[in-house]
Parts: sequence; structure tokens; C-alpha cells
Amino acid sequence: MNYEFLLYSLFYILAAFIYYKFNKWSLKERNGIKNPEEYSKPSTIVQIFYSWVIIIGFIVASIVYLFKAIG
Repeated sequence: MNYEFLLYSLFYILAAFIYYKFNKWSLKERNGIKNPEEYSKPSTIVQIFYSWVIIIGFIVASIVYLFKAIG
């Protein structure tokens, strides 16, 4: 087992979790109820989609490094 790749896999999982929490925190006030003029709804939807693409990318990289560590 390659422990270096296993460590990379764990770091990518940790990065995905931290990015998810940061994104959830940054979007907390963007619901449009308190500040309807401050954030437009389409740009918030695009940012949410883009953030999920990044999180899925972190998870895929984690799985790739996990398989490299095993094999």
C-alpha cells in the first residue's frame, strides 16, 4: 500500500468537506429574503452549481488517489 497516495486521498476528502462548509456559510445570507437587491438569483444558482462541480472534483480525485494507494 502506498501511504503517500492514501494521505493525498484523505487530504482531498478533507478539502471537499472544508470547501462544502465554507460554501454553505458563504451562501447563508444569499437566500434573497433579507437582501433581495444585493444578490441576483441566477448568479447564486450558477455559483452553487460551480461549487458542486468543485466538490465532486475533489471527491473524484480522492477516489483516484485511493485506488492508486491500494493498487
